[in-house]
Amino acid sequence: MKLTSISKCLVGLALIVTAHLETQAQNLLDMTGWTVGSGTSGIFNIAGSSTESVREWGTGPDGKNVVVWKAIPSGNSSNDGGWNTQTFPVIHTNKYRYTIWLKKSNSANGSSYFGCGTISTLAGVTSSNPYFWAGDLPLLNKWYLLVAYIHGSNDTSTVHEGGIYDGATGSKVRSIADFKFLPTAVSNYHRTFLNNDTALNDRQFFYSPRVDVVNGNEPTLAALLGLQPGYDNQAYFSGKVGIKTTVPGDYDLAVKGKVRAQEVKVEMANWPDFVFAKDYALPMLQETEKHIKEKGHLPGISSAAEVEKNGIELGDINKKLLQKIEELTLYIIQLNKRVTELEGIKSSN
Repeated sequence: MKLTSISKCLVGLALIVTAHLETQAQNLLDMTGWTVGSGTSGIFNIAGSSTESVREWGTGPDGKNVVVWKAIPSGNSSNDGGWNTQTFPVIHTNKYRYTIWLKKSNSANGSSYFGCGTISTLAGVTSSNPYFWAGDLPLLNKWYLLVAYIHGSNDTSTVHEGGIYDGATGSKVRSIADFKFLPTAVSNYHRTFLNNDTALNDRQFFYSPRVDVVNGNEPTLAALLGLQPGYDNQAYFSGKVGIKTTVPGDYDLAVKGKVRAQEVKVEMANWPDFVFAKDYALPMLQETEKHIKEKGHLPGISSAAEVEKNGIELGDINKKLLQKIEELTLYIIQLNKRVTELEGIKSSN
C-alpha cells in the first residue's frame, strides 16, 4: 500500500484496526459495491428506481464519517430505496445471522422492511416472501441495529432470537421473527428497503449490512454495537476505509499520514527458498553487472523513480530482497570454494 502520510497514534489506530478486523470476519456479503454513487452497485440490486437509492458520506451509528445508503422516496407508493442482494451460497444445516443498521428521518410514513429469500417459519411453513420485520422504527433520527437469525433446516427450536437494538444503549427494544432453511436450500440473499412512503422529505438510512455463519467465529453483538469491553474507540467499516482521506481508491484501508505499530504481519506465498533448489538458474554476475550499468538498479527490483511514483508493497519487496540475499549467499559460497581451491594450489607449489 502506498503511504504518503499517516498521523495516528498507536493506541487509537490499533483500536480502530482491531475493531475493523473483528467485525469484518467472514461477512458473506461482498461489500466492494458499497461505494459513493447511486443505483445498483456490486451485489446490491436496488429496490425502486436509481434516484431512490443513493450512497454518500454520512454519519454512522458510532458518529464516524462513513458511506451510508440513503433511500429517497419518490411518492409512487412502491419500493422507495434499498436493495435485494445477489444470492450467496449457504449450507442449509448451518445457522446464519443477518444484520443491518437502520435510521429513519422526518416522518413515520411508509414502512421499513428487512428480509431474506424463500425460507421456512420455525413452525415449518414455507414462505416465499419472508420478512424478519416490517414496520416503523421506535424513534426517528436514531440508529438501530436489526439482528435476525435463520436456523439450520434440522433445528427444532421454536425460540425467536432476533431483535431490534438501540444503537446508543445496546438494549434490545423489540423482538423480531426468526426463520429456518428448507432442506433444499443452497443459497439465499439479504434484502432491506423502504416501501410505500409518500412523504417526499422522508429519508431512510442503511449501514453495514452483513451475513455471518453462527459458529463461534462471528463478531459478537457487543462488537457490532460498538460496546465491546476494552475498546474506547469502537469502529465498524463495511467497505473501504480512509483515515484522513476520503479517497481510499483501490485500497481497503488507506491512510494519509504515518503508521506506528509494534508488529506488522504480512501473509505471503511463494517464499523464495526456491533459490536453493538444485535446478535454480542462478543469474550470471556478468548479466547482473550489465543490467546495473544499463538500468541503474538490481534485476527484479523497482527503480527509484517507480518507487517514488507507486510506493512499495512491503510483503513483495521483502520477498524480493530475500531472494537477492539468498543469491548473494550462493555467490559467496562459490567464491569461497574458488578461494579454497586457489589456496590449495598455491600451497602445493
